[in-house]
Amino acid sequence: MAPRRKRAATAKSSETTAKKAKPEESAPTPTAEADGGQEGAYRKAAEVHSELCGLAPEHKLQLVLNENGKPRRGAFEISIAKAKDGEKVLVWSGLPKGPPRKDKFPEAKAILDDVLKALK
Repeated sequence: MAPRRKRAATAKSSETTAKKAKPEESAPTPTAEADGGQEGAYRKAAEVHSELCGLAPEHKLQLVLNENGKPRRGAFEISIAKAKDGEKVLVWSGLPKGPPRKDKFPEAKAILDDVLKALK
């Protein structure tokens, strides 16, 4: 039997490096808790983050997913802190919402006011 070929090492993508990058100390940090078992929960968190950045460009928001390790089952929550180590304020919780499943995820325009209040 012929020996197996070793796979060539692949370079890390910039997307992976960007996810692991630590947020700046002074930048407001929205934290999203998203259950990986939910189909598209991480994608929804990224979508909400990009929409909030578009709606409030004066704030440089940085996204942190599942900061406290593994999320709770069925969880989709968004919290925001003024600084990386600052106190987190819960802006959205999808735990008591649904079915239907679409009710578990917020619209960025609906939570924009709460996000701006938390940053003041």
